[in-house]
Amino acid sequence: MKRHRSLMTAGVTVLIALGAGQYMASGTAQSTAAMTPVPATATPAALRLAAATPLGGYEPRPAAPAVLLPAAATPDQTWSEPPAMQTDSGTEGCTAALDIFTGDEATLSVTLTAPCAANQTVVLRHAGLAVTYQTTASGALFADIPALDAEGVVTVRLPDGLELSGASPVPEVASLNRLVVQGIADDRFSLQTDLPRLALGEPVGPVPLLAEVATWPAGQTPSLAIEAGVNGATCGRELIGEVILSEAGQITRNDLTFAMPECDGEDGFVALNNPLPDMKLAATE
Repeated sequence: MKRHRSLMTAGVTVLIALGAGQYMASGTAQSTAAMTPVPATATPAALRLAAATPLGGYEPRPAAPAVLLPAAATPDQTWSEPPAMQTDSGTEGCTAALDIFTGDEATLSVTLTAPCAANQTVVLRHAGLAVTYQTTASGALFADIPALDAEGVVTVRLPDGLELSGASPVPEVASLNRLVVQGIADDRFSLQTDLPRLALGEPVGPVPLLAEVATWPAGQTPSLAIEAGVNGATCGRELIGEVILSEAGQITRNDLTFAMPECDGEDGFVALNNPLPDMKLAATE
């Protein structure tokens, strides 16, 4: 496959694109995952093509495996988390401000006011999560995201390159686990589970960043699968994404690739079942 690269590389590309107003190719970026991941040579999880509803009615077919890829150990300073602080910035009469509040069920409420960034795409980041949103006609953004760590640091990048950071502590994450799967543009992944799920991000900007988050009480072992639809936009190529596991506020990150079946005119799903053991193993190595 031609597109075999880290989601972090593409994420940096998105930040460049939003700042410059065009999509630009970037070089290889290193992941900031603070872990030793599962080796890429390990036996991959089962891969199945669904013929009907998610997690049901699967028809076995030969297909290349979906795998959690190893993340590089050298941190990329472009994606290092900002200090926990609230920032007001901008020129006179055009001040941008970011406020972060802790909400119910261990969530972070984000309020951005940026009068000079009306109807613009911004990138919201938190603990490895990166999603795009569009501001209102007055340059405002109101979003709620599940907290992944106790520090609650959130950064918003505006189209002109300005970054605003804020934080609100979220001690409640100590009693929760969360799994995030995120992808770029057409490389969309979904979580299949009976757990509460939340879709994050909006399909806006030159390269939309979207994510799904599932939450469950710490100490439990839920049933989970990661899926990607087989269609004209995804068939015959490799999808890239990233998986983030928050265990009581401790973060583990790993790259994800799905090798999609060839374009034969049939729809369905490619599924990676039970990704949690690989993520937990990566966190302990």
